[in-house]
Amino acid sequence: MERAVHRPDEFAIAIYRTGSAGPAHLYLANIFRETAGVTTAERRERLAKLVRIMAAPPPQDTWETVRPKLRPVLRPVTFGSAGPPGMRPPISRAALPYLKELVVVDQPDAMAYVVPDRVDEWGVTVEEVFATARDNLAEMARASLEQPWPGGQPLISMLDDGDAYFTSLLLAPGWLAEVGERLGGPVLAFAPDNNTLLLCPLPRITAEPFYALAGQHFKEAPRSLSPVGYVAGPQGRTIAYAPPAGHPHHLSARRAAMLLALTEYHGQTDWLAEQYARAGVDVQVGVLLATEPVGGVPETVAVWTAGVSTLLPKADTIAFVHPETGPRFRAPWDTVAERVGLQAEPLLAPPRFRVDDWPAPEVLAEIRQECP
Repeated sequence: MERAVHRPDEFAIAIYRTGSAGPAHLYLANIFRETAGVTTAERRERLAKLVRIMAAPPPQDTWETVRPKLRPVLRPVTFGSAGPPGMRPPISRAALPYLKELVVVDQPDAMAYVVPDRVDEWGVTVEEVFATARDNLAEMARASLEQPWPGGQPLISMLDDGDAYFTSLLLAPGWLAEVGERLGGPVLAFAPDNNTLLLCPLPRITAEPFYALAGQHFKEAPRSLSPVGYVAGPQGRTIAYAPPAGHPHHLSARRAAMLLALTEYHGQTDWLAEQYARAGVDVQVGVLLATEPVGGVPETVAVWTAGVSTLLPKADTIAFVHPETGPRFRAPWDTVAERVGLQAEPLLAPPRFRVDDWPAPEVLAEIRQECP
């Protein structure tokens, strides 16, 4: 190591290694939250371990030696996006709504996210890296299914010590369906944080107690992942559980999906607003809102204000607001998108849609006429 620079605005330390093109960043927010209630001695040990991991030289793996160490992991869609200018985030791809798949190198004391520079060093493609990580996961999934599974329990907790990659099992095609076969019926799975996987038989009546437990865990976890419930879908692939309106589980599942969307857009809104302000770009970063009328359907809302350049978050409905006269009406997102041709801005996840002034009066009238 050549030097380390404190960056208080980012709550981070930039670490410069000899021969590296740029610094590695040690972000402190998670460990700050995780050690908030521990003793001084425990906190010092956690920090010392973190420094040892960051100070160690990067492993000199070749493609052949690194292959068996690759693991896929699930992370929030905004993970790794808020970094210093010029930072190349880890390789990733879409996995589930508001979640993405990344690849890590499993190491004895930690995991290292695979970045584009490492892929270039190995002389392979990003697709090969993902495929190899998935092959390794398939072996782990088979091994887990061979273990004895307890029957008759309302909730199974799989708590990861850092080596088991339990939440990654949701990425293994067929795994959740096979768990259901061992437990005697469809399974509802929750991954409220990076290291916790909760499994329960799909309830016949209410699922609210399970959603409440996962939601509270999600809100309190330093490394939260998702409050959404997941089930086995077509071809055994894991999908978000989204029962239709009128189903006993509909409201619980809908609220969980909204909580995840609100959480991800909230973090993105703050970061984008700061970046645009620093760059002097005059654009409003729209806030995703949520509403649940008494006896009505919960939904997310994006506000389109006349004459204001805005990056709209993806929502269930769009509220048209005039800066002088206030709210005019709300319309379904799909109706507006079809009429005005909303296009997602490049490189933003979750997606944003740039709008300026309202559509032409005749188009706005058509949209309003189509509203229920």
